[in-house]
Amino acid sequence: MKLKTANARRPHISLTPLIDVVFILLIFFMLVTKMDTYQSLNLYLSQVESSISQMQDKKAVQITLLSNGYLRYQEHEYTLEEFSQEVPADTISKLNINITSTVTAQVFVSVKEQLLECGYNNIEEWVIPDEN
Repeated sequence: MKLKTANARRPHISLTPLIDVVFILLIFFMLVTKMDTYQSLNLYLSQVESSISQMQDKKAVQITLLSNGYLRYQEHEYTLEEFSQEVPADTISKLNINITSTVTAQVFVSVKEQLLECGYNNIEEWVIPDEN
């Protein structure tokens, strides 16, 4: 007696649904992607030499922001108003702010906005790691 063996053919995979999925993804990404062209900005740096000499006369100041919003400068604690009177913005080239881990984001953003309003434009932030 002859027995029939099971057909060991592989299942047929249709590529048509896969092509549909690829086209749907293509259309989705085309709609989501921003298609704006970037515009350039012309800069004229005619006063480079005078600004370099002015920057060399100024100094970089390093302060520490405390969790209560006070600024520590040369081992003294100042409010923002006292600091801006002690060190006017036009006398420094850069303001480095050291931030401790106890300072909340709200305090930092508030103090940085006030410093920018007082004229301190070149501000760098540094995070001080805990001393544990």
